[in-house]
Amino acid sequence: MTQCINLVGTLQSEPKLIKPDPVMLYVSIITDDGQTLHCIVVSHALDFFYRAHAQSKIAAYGHFNQRHQFVITKYFVWAQVS
Repeated sequence: MTQCINLVGTLQSEPKLIKPDPVMLYVSIITDDGQTLHCIVVSHALDFFYRAHAQSKIAAYGHFNQRHQFVITKYFVWAQVS
């Protein structure tokens, strides 16, 4: 069983499309304690792509996969930068 964790951080750059079907995004997050995480978004990826932009504050919930990437299953975007 995978252990799910939550984290709070800032998006380092714009989300990048990895795979179009099913939609899979890559995003780099700098956590509040200064750690950089490489993250994958599959669940609600199009909505994430629309809402999240570089330097947005985000809260994410998910787990680490075998490649040590954080797989985001739920998220909340606090601040959107225009």
